[in-house]
Amino acid sequence: MTRLLTWRDEWSLDIELLDQEHRALIEQLADICLRFCPEASQGRAGDANALLDALTQLGESMREHFRREEAFMRSFDYEGIGEHQCEHAVLMAEFTALLREWRKDGLTVFDETSQGIIRDWLLAHILGADRHFAETYFNLVGDAAVPERLATMRPYQSSYQASRR
Repeated sequence: MTRLLTWRDEWSLDIELLDQEHRALIEQLADICLRFCPEASQGRAGDANALLDALTQLGESMREHFRREEAFMRSFDYEGIGEHQCEHAVLMAEFTALLREWRKDGLTVFDETSQGIIRDWLLAHILGADRHFAETYFNLVGDAAVPERLATMRPYQSSYQASRR
């Protein structure tokens, strides 16, 4: 059974532009899950590459989001931008490798395992590295209340990073 990912307010960075983009990415992933889950795939005929095309588009949306996120970081001279850019590069390399593997395997159904991989991949970045730079941003602009709330999601990043090793 498909477990749809839906936006939760506690995932917010309180940076509206980035939160809007994160919500849109999660909605895009949920749409892919709905359209290509095992239940929907039984009655769906047509393009064998449709799922991989949809996932490729998700990857392109992520790449564009990363570019805008990095531009935001440059706008306040974020000292950790180099490390964050490296994480973006690693995330895109992981995603590309997954797509290559799934293409080789002829993936046409987005099962729970595949959904979980992409869900964890996306959330680990939003709830980990993005939270860290948001904390730094709010420390610079002087809003002390936000960083404490942002720090509450760090365990998610740690558990995902451990699973990647």
